[in-house]
Amino acid sequence: MVGWRARKGRSVTRNPQLEDVLGPLAAAIVREVGARGEASVANVVETLRRSQGREHAYTTIMTIMGRLHERGVLSRERRGRQYIYRPTASEAELVDRLSGLAVDRVVDRYGTAALRHFAVRLADLDPATRRRLVDLADE
Repeated sequence: MVGWRARKGRSVTRNPQLEDVLGPLAAAIVREVGARGEASVANVVETLRRSQGREHAYTTIMTIMGRLHERGVLSRERRGRQYIYRPTASEAELVDRLSGLAVDRVVDRYGTAALRHFAVRLADLDPATRRRLVDLADE
């Protein structure tokens, strides 16, 4: 399976980032809400405009934040006419939870074929990396 790793150009054991599980804009939104502790859509729109140097439509940010709420990434509370959002977990916990859900979706969709491919990838790992993964699975 060396060809698979070479084709993908990515390390099998690298740690995923928030952008990998949410995408760049949603990750920036979650980080901004986390940095503030809580934020409204307007707060996030203004901060992203300043930090990224580009305008995002209010409705775009509102839609993404609503979807992040639906996925359990952000919680929200109505205050007056607006929602105030808070992160539901740390960045590392979100990456772990969302990565697990992605694996679940792959296994649900492809069943034993997906599990066979996972097993092949594990067999290709060096013994030390394989041991680390087994230790992680035992936690």
